[in-house]
Amino acid sequence: MRESIGTAWIYGLVLTFTLIFAGFLVLALSYSKAYKLKNEMTSMIEKYEGLTTMGAYNNGGSIKIINQYLQNSGYNNLGSCQSGDYGSNDLSSYVLVPAREDEAYYYCVSYHTNSECRTLFRVTLFYNFNLPILGHLRKYNVTGQTNEIYKAYFNGSQIAC
Repeated sequence: MRESIGTAWIYGLVLTFTLIFAGFLVLALSYSKAYKLKNEMTSMIEKYEGLTTMGAYNNGGSIKIINQYLQNSGYNNLGSCQSGDYGSNDLSSYVLVPAREDEAYYYCVSYHTNSECRTLFRVTLFYNFNLPILGHLRKYNVTGQTNEIYKAYFNGSQIAC
């Protein structure tokens, strides 16, 4: 009887550490994917000098390219934006809407322009902490900002200085 109780305790210990390791691995992979997507988004905003709706060669601008990139990468996490931000609640739409606290968005963008007409964009993406047995546990976000952009565009029009 003593050996069977000791064996059950060891199995429980091994199972607990396996779940902890799997949870850490899932969290690290989700964060890595969201971080990579955020870096690509900031690069696209810098490349197109803001968030444009129409670009050269009729490619639809940076918003369309960002949304298509997120769709192709399998990104489908939703989260809430801060007040004053703009968000994308539909990846097939190519216009960002002012964020409301009661709605869910795929990503959030805000901008700040200084007196020299240089604009910084802040991008926020979301990722979930899901475990196979326990399901959805928590939602996190990844935030980053672009370099300064001179006379940037937002939603298709140039930002006033």
